[in-house]
Amino acid sequence: MKGTLGVLIIDDSERDALLLVRALRKEGIEPHSERVDTAEAMERAMTAGNWDLAISDCHMPEFTVEEALAIWQREGHDQPFIVVSGAIGEEEAVSLLKAGAHDFVKKDNFARLVPAIERELRDSADRHARREAEDALSRSEVRRLQLQSELNCAAEVQRKLLPQDTLSLSGFEIAALCIPARQVGGDFYDWYETIPGIVTLTFGDVMGKGLAAAMLMTTVRATLRAVTLRVQPSIAVQMAEQSLRHDLNRSESFVTLFLGRLNVEASLMSYVDCGHGLAFLRRRDGRIEELPPRGLPLGVSSEENYQEGGCVFERGDALVLYSDGVIDAEHESAIDNTVLSARLEGAATAREMVDRIVSLAPQGTPLPDDLTVLVVLRP
Repeated sequence: MKGTLGVLIIDDSERDALLLVRALRKEGIEPHSERVDTAEAMERAMTAGNWDLAISDCHMPEFTVEEALAIWQREGHDQPFIVVSGAIGEEEAVSLLKAGAHDFVKKDNFARLVPAIERELRDSADRHARREAEDALSRSEVRRLQLQSELNCAAEVQRKLLPQDTLSLSGFEIAALCIPARQVGGDFYDWYETIPGIVTLTFGDVMGKGLAAAMLMTTVRATLRAVTLRVQPSIAVQMAEQSLRHDLNRSESFVTLFLGRLNVEASLMSYVDCGHGLAFLRRRDGRIEELPPRGLPLGVSSEENYQEGGCVFERGDALVLYSDGVIDAEHESAIDNTVLSARLEGAATAREMVDRIVSLAPQGTPLPDDLTVLVVLRP
C-alpha cells in the first residue's frame, strides 16, 4: 500500500511514535500523524483532524487504551483502531478486540503492522460501502412505502369518484364495475340525473394505464360533468373536446368515450360514441344491435362534428358498455359482442350482468389493462 494516511498515534513515548512512523515510511506509507497521550489531547486532535486510523499503545500511565478506544468510538469513527504494545497478554488482547479494537501488533513485530493496516482499511471500506448500500436500500424502501401510501390514497379517491351503488330508476337499473390493471387507472364511468327523469351516463377510457392515465381521467370526468348539465350529447362532447384539447395534446393522449342521455319516461337514449365502439344493445330475445355512428376519440384532431345516435329500450333490453380490458384479458376463446350477449342469458339484474362479464377475466392473474363494464337494463 502506497500513499498518505492520516494516523492518530496514541502513545506516551515520543520515541516509540517516531519508530512507528519510520516503520510506516519503510513500507511506502507517508503518514500525516499526530501523537497524543491524554483524553483531552485526543479529543482536540479528533475535532481538528481527519484520521484514517488510530494506533494506540496498550499501557500508558495517565491514559488507558480502553479510554482511547471509547473516545474513538464515541466520535463515530469506524476506521481501524489498532493496538501496538511491547507486552500484552492474551486475555487483555481478547478483551480489547471484544470492546471494538480491530487488531493488535507487538512492537517487536512491526513487519506485521502494515499488512494489518491494509487489511483493516479494506475491511473498513467494505463496511462503509455496505452501510451506504443498506442506507440507500432503506431510503429506497421509505420512498417505496411513501409512494405506495400515496397510490393507496389515489386509488381510494378514484374509487370514491365512481358511482358505488346500482342506480334504480322508474323502470331502469344501472350498474358498473371498474378494476384497474394497477392501483389506479384510466377507465371511468359516471351517471347522474341532470334534471328529474333525465340521466346522463359516461363511459371513458384514457389511453394508457396507471397514475398518468388516472390523473387525466379525473380531468376528463370533471369536464364532462360541467358540460353535460343542460345540453345534448353531441354539443356536450364538442364542448368537452374544445376544453380538453390543450391538455390531451400536451400529454400526447386521447380518450375514447361513450356519452349517453337517457330519458327514463320515454325509454329513449341519445348518445355519442367517440371512438369507443365497445357497446351494444342486447334485446330481450338475445339479439344484438350495434350502436352507430362512431366518431373519433377526444384528443384526435378532426373537423367533423360529433353525430348522435339513438336507441329505444323495450322491457328486458340492456345496453352493455365495456372497455378493451375485457378483450385484452387472457381467455380460452376470443371475446366479442356475441360471446358477451350469450353470457348474459338469464341474468335478471344489471348487477348480475356486470358480474357475469367481469367473471370472464381469469382469476388470480394480473390484468393487462383496466377492465370496466357498465350495464343499463330495463327490467
